[in-house]
Amino acid sequence: MSESNSNLDPKQRAELIREGNAAFNEGNYAKAKEIFIKTNYKDGLIRLGDYYMYDRRLPMLAYGYYKKAGYQQKVDEIFQRMLMALSVWLGKDKFKPTSIVQKFPDLNPEDFQVHPYLKNKAIEILKKKLD
Repeated sequence: MSESNSNLDPKQRAELIREGNAAFNEGNYAKAKEIFIKTNYKDGLIRLGDYYMYDRRLPMLAYGYYKKAGYQQKVDEIFQRMLMALSVWLGKDKFKPTSIVQKFPDLNPEDFQVHPYLKNKAIEILKKKLD
């Protein structure tokens, strides 16, 4: 589905948003997602993010909705949680998030997206290197 449909007039957009909200309230998250993306309805995207973050406990799905909505505070929070989880998994003595910031001061999590396969390979390489 496209980013947002510029062909929608305000009345059409408002009607679609009402339909998306009804779908969300009925638990039809796929339909709500489709409508919220089509209308670029940021509040709806944030609600979907909250649903996946807190109800379903799927932060990586939530991340996408927060990112699409431009909710930087939540994007940063999830990124920090991922770094902390990685540090726990690798061992705090081997991985320190502050060392990444020191080595790469211009690192911004929004500047890149990593496919899960590549992320797993990178973790394997780091683990072998640190062992």
